Amino acid sequence: MLGKAGMKFLPFLGKRLKDDDVVDVLECAEMEVVYDFDRSHENIPDKYWAASKKEGFQFGFDADQILGVIFLYVAPIDGFTSVTRSDCDVSLFATTDEAEAYGAEQKLRTTKGKTDFLGARREWVRLEFEKHSVHYEFRGGSLTLVTVTKKE
Repeated sequence: MLGKAGMKFLPFLGKRLKDDDVVDVLECAEMEVVYDFDRSHENIPDKYWAASKKEGFQFGFDADQILGVIFLYVAPIDGFTSVTRSDCDVSLFATTDEAEAYGAEQKLRTTKGKTDFLGARREWVRLEFEKHSVHYEFRGGSLTLVTVTKKE
């Protein structure tokens, strides 16, 4: 499931934290679950996070412990190694143009933008699929982070 063979991420969207398949990944990748609660009493929903820095991905669960977001670290940043690209079921692109072309070819709603954040120029493309969206972040012209989000 993990390692050099890569991993299929999309089937995990919408699964519960204690689902057997999720637990298997957590155990295999030696991931700890971190409870993130509303310390400031601002009615922000609780969240649960599980990261595998050595495998290059992070899971985000909502207050109901349902997996709603997956971060794939395509470049080694923030202490994460790069996710294994082989056998990954999320399309990865070398450029924003490639991502946009794929979106057009697949007739997907596509949005794009540019921003300066923390001193770095970032470009992004977001592709809207039927049950999820994929946000591609490019830094310095290279794909760095991919965020897969379950649609409500």
